[in-house]
Amino acid sequence: MAKYFIHNLVITGALCAFATTASFAEATPTLATAQKAYVNGNWKVAAAAYEQVCPNEPENTRTECYLWNVLALSQTGIAADFSKAGKRLDSLIDKTNPQQAIYADLMMTKAQFQMYLGRYNKAAESLVHAIETSQPHQVTVLQKVCVAVQDRAHSEDLNEACKNLGNPEALKQAAAKREQAQAEQVKAEQATSAAPQASTTPSSNNDAAKAAESKASAPATTVAAAEPAQTKAPEAKPAEAKSAWQLQLGAFGVKSNADLLVDNLKKRNIACTISQNTLESGKVLYIVRTGPFDTKERAVDYGAKKLAPLNVEFRPMLVKQAL
Repeated sequence: MAKYFIHNLVITGALCAFATTASFAEATPTLATAQKAYVNGNWKVAAAAYEQVCPNEPENTRTECYLWNVLALSQTGIAADFSKAGKRLDSLIDKTNPQQAIYADLMMTKAQFQMYLGRYNKAAESLVHAIETSQPHQVTVLQKVCVAVQDRAHSEDLNEACKNLGNPEALKQAAAKREQAQAEQVKAEQATSAAPQASTTPSSNNDAAKAAESKASAPATTVAAAEPAQTKAPEAKPAEAKSAWQLQLGAFGVKSNADLLVDNLKKRNIACTISQNTLESGKVLYIVRTGPFDTKERAVDYGAKKLAPLNVEFRPMLVKQAL
């Protein structure tokens, strides 16, 4: 179990240099002592040290600290630690905004967990998400993880994502192509399910024709008596648009990234919607919002209570909505 994870890939040269010069004789664990224990392969010591250190880390580095804790727990060789590491990793993913750089590291680690469990297709999906949300400094590590996952998982999406590593524009185009293919598949399925209804149309038309013939052959007085006086139906008024406050949580060039944010927040009982906005350049942005709210103050208050603790950025917007 310990040998499976590509733990050396996530250790940067700067971290190794820092960790090896730290003192390991301190009574109270520090981040430096935890890192040195990890580099030296003392997984149990490192895991225990991170458990004590991480809760006191600043909010902007706490998730990274817990990721190290997850990696250490996964390599102790103890089944209970491995299970704990997996649950903690899922919790970190749920709480992390895909816009943050650490999100790609979390998804990359998730792929490695799924590989160990033999869930190769799921590992490929997780690694694709990691690549699509990655930043330039993560490319080298992702290339090495690609090799490991591609060796077991047979996924065209993963092969294309790995090929496009380091090329953000190519990644966006590939994601858009994949989303279009999925949309076409949904349309095809809908068309197939609607086919039986279409087959009943001729008989329905025949019945209508027979009814019309019967009506035409009836005496005029009978027809007049049978048909109630028709009154003109009131014309439907077009739906008016009104404005309501919403919180904008992100604008993405790739829809799958917007979907990730929506799915993660849904797990936290926060409902969101995705709307499309086409720019003059022709580029499409997928905008994630939550709401509506009666007032701007209520929107901001909701964001402060529900979104800020999850490190999700938000901005109140007055958005027009159809009634």
